[in-house]
Amino acid sequence: MSYPITQPVKALIPGIVLLLLAMGVQASNLAAKNALCIRDTARLYRHTGIIRHERNGDIVIALPAGAEGRYRVRFFDDKEALLFEIRQIRDPLLIIEKYNFGHAGRFLYELYRDNGLVERASFQIGS
Repeated sequence: MSYPITQPVKALIPGIVLLLLAMGVQASNLAAKNALCIRDTARLYRHTGIIRHERNGDIVIALPAGAEGRYRVRFFDDKEALLFEIRQIRDPLLIIEKYNFGHAGRFLYELYRDNGLVERASFQIGS
């Protein structure tokens, strides 16, 4: 004696899953051909943890122990105009107070080691 299917959705789920998997493989090939950006820009500059933003608004630059190389950092405003630059960081710990930025807003920075860009990110300073 056969029982009627009381919940037809349960019977259709394996077929739907297989269909979606098959379409997903084809869609991933199409997405790669029609992509606006081929390389992954999210991983272009890694956050190294050398520069961090504290809750009180100060910027802390902590060079790793035994760091070799010449480090420098450049700070920009939200329109990417250069605010100031620290050409050589000599101390392993440097704290830049938020008052050095002149106003609240979003700021960008670029960290260089031996004239090679290591990190580029932004931070927000509140009023």
